[in-house]
Amino acid sequence: MRMLTEYRADLPRVERFNPVARITHWGHTVTFLLCLFTGLPLFLNMGPSWPATAFGLIHRISAVILTLFIIYFILFNFKGIINWVKDILRFGKNDILFIMKFPFEFLGFPVKVDPQTRFNGGEKGNSMVTPTMVILLILSGFIMWFPSVFPAGLVRLAYPTHGIAMVLSTVMVCMHGYLGSFHPGSGESFWGMWKGTVRTDWAKHHHAIWYEETYGDKEDKQEA
Repeated sequence: MRMLTEYRADLPRVERFNPVARITHWGHTVTFLLCLFTGLPLFLNMGPSWPATAFGLIHRISAVILTLFIIYFILFNFKGIINWVKDILRFGKNDILFIMKFPFEFLGFPVKVDPQTRFNGGEKGNSMVTPTMVILLILSGFIMWFPSVFPAGLVRLAYPTHGIAMVLSTVMVCMHGYLGSFHPGSGESFWGMWKGTVRTDWAKHHHAIWYEETYGDKEDKQEA
């Protein structure tokens, strides 16, 4: 199985993600994984007390940095967030058709991609679930960290909330990582988040509506 498509700088490319979005994405990825791997032993109550203490410290530091990345994203890419939400709300027939075909694409079968906006139906689902789970993780995590500040009932609720949000967000992150980096035919999306650009032909095929709305007029003027 092909792991990651080669980055082709010699082919026409278009910008897909700005630097703020990319910094936030990779900062979130690293800190989320640190939180996950240090939180699992605590969640499962594994090992002697000293690793738990070390893991707990790393877990909390990573959680604070993750929160700061989200604040950074909101402060410096607010317009981008508005456009992101608008695109999610454009969920329509093409997105439903994409999701219906998604199991076949996930298994590696060639499928015809219905015209998509900036984010396809699956990405829109991920955009709704993952941020929601991360927000729940942050809120429940800080409540668990400072239990004396909050009502006892809220503290008790925070524990199962944190666990459920961890499981759901981990599933989404694993699927997102596979589809964005290792899935045959989708690897170009990795370069979009790593270098900021994707091949023009890939953009036209995977996100035809977004490409036409964003770059169609420019392309027509160049041809003219």
